[in-house]
Amino acid sequence: MAESDEGRWLTYRELGGELGCTPNAARMFAHRKKWPKRAANRVGEPVRVMVPENHIVRGRAMHSAPVFDAQPNGSEQAHEQAAQAFAQAISALTALLNAALRHELERLRARRWWQRW
Repeated sequence: MAESDEGRWLTYRELGGELGCTPNAARMFAHRKKWPKRAANRVGEPVRVMVPENHIVRGRAMHSAPVFDAQPNGSEQAHEQAAQAFAQAISALTALLNAALRHELERLRARRWWQRW
């Protein structure tokens, strides 16, 4: 991380780590702020963006916050139960269709065997 009198040159990954977001979100953030960027000289090297020294980096709210760890309420529980019932119905229909297809395949194989003679 090179320092200068104007600011710090960071990769989008480093900036994303400070902001608490993805490198792509950091790239878009830097683009909106119109921060200068420095392209890499070699293939595979990261692009760097100059973050001004006076810029205060505030982390974003992450999904690991306690509010996301709360227990589901009644509506969410009903949705979970409905989703489970739907998954069970799909599983039962899949089993029925597989059995019907196996039966039809066996019938066609038997018919084909008799047609050869």
